[in-house]
Amino acid sequence: MKGINKLKQGMEYVLSSRWFALLIGLIILFKTIFFYGNTVFKNDTIWLWSIRQTSCFILILVFPILLFPKSTRRFEVGIILDFLISLLLFADELYYTYASNILSVMQTGNMQYKDEILAAIPTLLDQSHILYFLDFIIIAILLMTKLVRIQQTRDFKWTPVLLTFAGIVFCCSSYHLIPESLELVNGYIYSKYNSVRYGTIYGYHFVDVKNAITNHKNVAYATYDEMMEAYQDLKKMKQNKDNLVHWDSEKYTGIAKNKNVFVVQLESVQQFVIDAKINDQEITPNLNRFFNENIFVTNMHASSYTTTADSEHSFITSIYPSENGEAFSKYYSNTYDDIFKLYKKAGYTNVYAHGNYDTFWNRKNVFSKYAIDNVFFIHDFQDTSELIRTYLSDELLYRQILGMLPETNSPLFVDIVAASSHKPFDLAGIQNKENKVTIDVGKYKGTVLGDYLEAMNYADYTFGIFLQELQVKGLYEDSVILAYGDHYGMTMYDEDLLEFLGEDKQNYNAARMQFEFSNVACGMKIPGVQNVKIDAPVSKVDIKPTLAQICDLDDTFSLGTSIFEPKPYVCVNNGKIITQQYYYDAENWFDLATGEKLDEQKLDENLRNTLDLAVEYANKEIGISMSVLTENLLKNHLEGEN
Repeated sequence: MKGINKLKQGMEYVLSSRWFALLIGLIILFKTIFFYGNTVFKNDTIWLWSIRQTSCFILILVFPILLFPKSTRRFEVGIILDFLISLLLFADELYYTYASNILSVMQTGNMQYKDEILAAIPTLLDQSHILYFLDFIIIAILLMTKLVRIQQTRDFKWTPVLLTFAGIVFCCSSYHLIPESLELVNGYIYSKYNSVRYGTIYGYHFVDVKNAITNHKNVAYATYDEMMEAYQDLKKMKQNKDNLVHWDSEKYTGIAKNKNVFVVQLESVQQFVIDAKINDQEITPNLNRFFNENIFVTNMHASSYTTTADSEHSFITSIYPSENGEAFSKYYSNTYDDIFKLYKKAGYTNVYAHGNYDTFWNRKNVFSKYAIDNVFFIHDFQDTSELIRTYLSDELLYRQILGMLPETNSPLFVDIVAASSHKPFDLAGIQNKENKVTIDVGKYKGTVLGDYLEAMNYADYTFGIFLQELQVKGLYEDSVILAYGDHYGMTMYDEDLLEFLGEDKQNYNAARMQFEFSNVACGMKIPGVQNVKIDAPVSKVDIKPTLAQICDLDDTFSLGTSIFEPKPYVCVNNGKIITQQYYYDAENWFDLATGEKLDEQKLDENLRNTLDLAVEYANKEIGISMSVLTENLLKNHLEGEN
């Protein structure tokens, strides 16, 4: 009993004294290191540099707590500070698990999509997350059971509060004093990963807020003339045949002129499921057959790590979306040389269809700006008896849309966006699921990977229905049909995924996982073209130039190139670059086959020059894109504005 009393007195002394500030600092440091180990440093050793910077931040953060009068106020402020930081780290980890990216203040503008976000949270939670809040549980138990008491005081002074706030601002601002930190690469490419690595998670959030406030200043080219000078330089590089992957490109020019074109965006369908099997069953038999019989693009990459809407933006405009998913919600009124404008000029009738509500991702406003003759959302479909949560199932979407096409003598351009295979991949709402999901995922049943593979199998089943409907309507044989995945489905470093891909969980190739994350399924049917396989790297911004080439459209502004004569690199909007053999993480080059970091000083001069050129022009591409997007630089400079 005497020992218990001493322990009780010791705990009361720590919680009521200035030692409590040190305790809070150590707890926050532990939680931050735990966060690093689960996210940005999950596949790497946590840098001592990052721990040192984090420790300095936390010391400055908790120091003003020492100035509060002892007992109640100090305890309350410390607990509140600890809780807010714990909540921030917890939210950051959940979002990182969801999107393999760091949460941004810009995501607060997406709260109208809370139902979709909340639906995915149960799949993201892990038992280890209790560590973010374990200290509160322990303290609550001690206080509620009266095992410890906090000495009361009514004294309150504003000085410690102001110093606490000043400490936070100073600590975040000191982020700019770190020479290695990269707030903005070349002034406009924002690398969240490096921002957290060098400036701590707390410094990142400060800079993120700053960038959100001063976004219009973070551009490489402030005027149309400056941007066009860079654009013309970029085009010259693309016309340099020594830098390009050689194809007999000319034979594809105009090959599909005046033919109907159907584009299907497939939700979360990544390349690794194509031609893959589980328990000797094909996961995507219809897509496998369609791709392999026609034009199979094996190395298609998403242009961003964010949303379905960003994928649509890249396809429609051939420019990159902003990293935080703002292209549709914030810049929808911009002027672009968009794909609908090109087809309308060529005499096509344009159609867009999505089985969701028109308010989702601001699509009502977005697609009212484009030259589209018919726009269909969920309320326009007669049969809505099968819903996946809040939107029309892909099966009902595909079965009805062809019957809703306008009667016209002009060729059709039809853009269809599927959604049923969206995270959390549970296919909730599908009727007779056992007849539509035909694979046995075995030991992965009930896991995120198992649910994902089943969702891919369902997406494939419905795509087969779409092809059948085209044949029934007599629209299959003489039409162009393009299908592509919008973005990642599985997050990187999922242990079941690593096993499925055949990687050693303890020693996997991190560069390859980055590659797999952005590599989405893609294939195309052009009448008269069969059994073509394109392995060169291409991206979403290359789809518009490709369609423009084969349909002989007047494409005046695209950052992409045709898939039939691609660049030697593709890039993601956060500065990451992919070539046929190498991967660039916005800081270093890696060999995709081995995962080893390249020592550029030891490389062959030609290879080093090629990689340097890729970085130079990828940065230029993204700089042009962000300038056009943020400053609306194409306004008043394109014939037939939106």
